[in-house]
Amino acid sequence: MKPYYQDDYCTVYHGDCREILPTLPKVDLVLTDPPYGIGFKQTKTSGRSNKKHWNIKHTDTIAGDDVNFEPSLFVNQPAILWGANNYSSRLPDSGGWLVFDKKRTDATRAGFIASDAELAWTNLFNTVRLFSYLWNGLCRQSEIGEHYHVMQKPVALMKWCFSFSPDTTTTLDPFMGSGTTLRAAKDLRRKAIGIEIEEKYCEIAVKRLQQEVLAL
Repeated sequence: MKPYYQDDYCTVYHGDCREILPTLPKVDLVLTDPPYGIGFKQTKTSGRSNKKHWNIKHTDTIAGDDVNFEPSLFVNQPAILWGANNYSSRLPDSGGWLVFDKKRTDATRAGFIASDAELAWTNLFNTVRLFSYLWNGLCRQSEIGEHYHVMQKPVALMKWCFSFSPDTTTTLDPFMGSGTTLRAAKDLRRKAIGIEIEEKYCEIAVKRLQQEVLAL
């Protein structure tokens, strides 16, 4: 299958991962944040002009989030799967969990119904590891104003995930979204493959990947 985008580090495919995965070579690590099957919707209100104000409600949804996620394709290889508390009954037992603490205080938590932390299942080790990083709506420790995806993770979080697999050569993110995993891989000068079913996010990921690689 022809890539949507390719450079020295990253390859992006546009399509359904279930169709693309059989055509890909073996990878060393699966690092992804899949749709969980919770039917997530985010309603936004806008906008404004010099002459008038108006309210237009539009809803962002996530492709594939209307069905339960089936992790069996990914658990028989080294993997880090975010959102795993939402599908833990379909995962093998593991003592390996990653915790993304968003550092919400009582003041910053007000008005938000989202979780204070997110969890990832992993079979790389059998302990629990914690990553604390401010990521609370507009209040962010990094990537200020860079709002690409409703379930976006910080690049720093994905770089932290890579630290648990230092010998990884090629990483796969079959639910790439806006390309955070690939951006982190490229910054670390690692190879990564991303698959995304929605072309609008492929376009965003490509723009992020075309930025210069940050100095190590």
